[in-house]
Order: sequence, then C-alpha cells, then structure tokens
Amino acid sequence: MRESIGGAWLFGIVIVFIFFFSGFLAYSISYTKAFNVKNNIITYIEQYEGYSTSEERDLLSLDDESLGKSVEGMAFRLIKNTGYNYSGTKGIECEGTQDGSTNYVKTGGYCVVKYCPNGPDADNSNVHYKITTFIALKLPIIDITVKIPISGETRTIYTDESNYPCTENLE
Repeated sequence: MRESIGGAWLFGIVIVFIFFFSGFLAYSISYTKAFNVKNNIITYIEQYEGYSTSEERDLLSLDDESLGKSVEGMAFRLIKNTGYNYSGTKGIECEGTQDGSTNYVKTGGYCVVKYCPNGPDADNSNVHYKITTFIALKLPIIDITVKIPISGETRTIYTDESNYPCTENLE
C-alpha cells in the first residue's frame, strides 16, 4: 500500500513539472517574438526618420509590395511573417493618448506613441517614439489571457517629416 501512494505523488510531481516547463517554454518563445518585432519596428522608424502610416486602412488586403511603402506597412509585413501572436492583444490600452481620447493601437497588436519635447502643438524637430509590443498568453482551461507589455524607445530623431500626432513628453 505504501508504494502505491508514493507512485501517485511521483506522477503528480512529474505532471506539475511538465506544466511549468511547457509554460516557461511558451513564455520564452512569445517573449522572443515580441522583442524582435519591437526592435525591428524601432529600426524601421530610425531608418526612415519617423513613423509613416499607410494610406490604406485595411492592411490585410495589401500585397507585400504595397506594404513596403510605409513604416506601418513594413511593420505589419514583419508581424505577418514572424508569427507574432497579436490575436490576444484586443482591448489593449496604450500609454499616451492624443487629447486624452485616441489610442495608438496599430493593426498587428503594437502601440506607437510619438513624444515631442516642446509639446504637441509646437514645431518639433527632435522627437522620439515609444513602441510597445505585447506577450499574450492564453490559459484555455480557466479562459484568461495574460498581456505583458514590452516597450522600447527610438533614439532622438531630428528630422521628422511624418504627420503622426504628438503626445506630451515623458518628463
């Protein structure tokens, strides 16, 4: 009788270990994808000296050549090709809003906020952007989605010709 109780405990410990190991593996893979997407979007913004939006609002209908004409399109193409899971990022509130009302959640599940040191209405020749991607882990048994933000900022961009609206500075 004593050996059967020990076997049940051992089986339970193995199940718990497998649960935690697979959870850690899922988190690591999601974190890597979100981190890479964030870094590549920051690189695009710095390379093109500002965040440019696409004229077409439905990015899903555009082909790869049309997506490459704006930073928003290139970021969406990157997200599509990387396999970044943005389906669980619905209902996300981004930091920084314009006039306290507009969220900057982009198609693909990331946030872009433009910070201007002189305020949103001044002529800003030096700005920086904050990009936030998210890890969305779904726990299917208890139907909970955990959203963990990963943020990064661009270097100061001195020639910003984009029409992307400013928010207040971080300070």
